[in-house]
Amino acid sequence: MTAESRFMTTAEYAQHRGCSDSYVRRMRRDGRLILAPDGKRIDVVASDALLAETSDPVRGGDRTGKPAPVDAQGAPTAIVAPLHDRVDLREAMRRERLAKARAAELSLGEQSGALTRTHDVRRDTFTLARQAMERLRRMGSKLRLKLAAESDPHACEQLINDEVARISEEMQKAAHALTQKRPMPTEDAA
Repeated sequence: MTAESRFMTTAEYAQHRGCSDSYVRRMRRDGRLILAPDGKRIDVVASDALLAETSDPVRGGDRTGKPAPVDAQGAPTAIVAPLHDRVDLREAMRRERLAKARAAELSLGEQSGALTRTHDVRRDTFTLARQAMERLRRMGSKLRLKLAAESDPHACEQLINDEVARISEEMQKAAHALTQKRPMPTEDAA
């Protein structure tokens, strides 16, 4: 770029930027353009760099009323970068709003009790299963003296069945408490 073409008038710069003269005058008045030493013409390189740094990319677009580019059949065409190459700011903002909406929906579902965190369910289920296994393992030591004193096989079987039924009932109550978000009974309570 030559020293002479580095500076432009308001009309030339408006044509260069693809906007109206009044918009260039407004940017000049707002101090968003770099002027030549004479204070009348606009320094193209410096002003373009300043605008690139300070312009809001969301408000971009052609507002000059120029017709959109058309293909050979006269249909409007758009130059769009493939999604895998880059994501523009508007698409990133759309994705962010969508993610926030989904997070809010999940939070609302959790607060209403319609949803629960899988981590909590896994932990509670594991704890419940572990408690059931421990109670079944301790059943022998708990019933040992009663079974040794009993000579009738049917009575021994009834003692074992009663203890298994009691443990099963406790686990069923604990599982129901999980669905009601009440604290599970501890092993000490049994």
